[in-house]
Amino acid sequence: MSQRLINLVPPYYRKSKIANGIFGAVEGETDQLVDFALDVIKQGNPILATWGLSEWETQLKLPPLPEGTPIEARRARVLARHNIPPLITPEEMEKIAGEFTRTKRATVVEYGREKRFEVVVEIDDLLDYERLVETVYEMRPKHLSFSVLARTKPESIIVSASARAFEVEYPICGMFYTEDDLEGRIFREAVAVAESARTHTVDYPLTNTFYSVPE
Repeated sequence: MSQRLINLVPPYYRKSKIANGIFGAVEGETDQLVDFALDVIKQGNPILATWGLSEWETQLKLPPLPEGTPIEARRARVLARHNIPPLITPEEMEKIAGEFTRTKRATVVEYGREKRFEVVVEIDDLLDYERLVETVYEMRPKHLSFSVLARTKPESIIVSASARAFEVEYPICGMFYTEDDLEGRIFREAVAVAESARTHTVDYPLTNTFYSVPE
């Protein structure tokens, strides 16, 4: 006899061979009926509903979805519509958009001067992008435009390369020929050239106290 039936009958029936025989005969059918009843009760909760989501969609007057739409995407749409607050704040919009992600997280960025806002979600957590856009469009304050951004997590890419440099000490210009110091050909090699600068300080007298040519 199943544990369910044991808990339902008085103690004296548990000791009766006749009662145990009857319970054993109907045990399989009883378990099926109990499972079916519990499954029906589950459909009244949109968080747990499966085949009952169709009724939720009908009652909430949601537009039909293509055949084969994932059940989690349908559930997210029902929950988003079912939890419509009287005033849509950025926090409420984040909760609504979060229903379309696995982690229940979304961020709303406001651009007040431009009369628009942006919904940001992680692309790896996204359940249904199209349904998310449709829901935000339906729930948004009608005087605001919006955009939905599905972003990827930042990745660090390090690119390394080896290089060869040859230090060549050039004499001052006008004192050498290039072929004197560098023989042969350098093919696709980098040569580091350092700048050499010379400065001369000239102490000029004040204006009108000298002649530009010798007297």
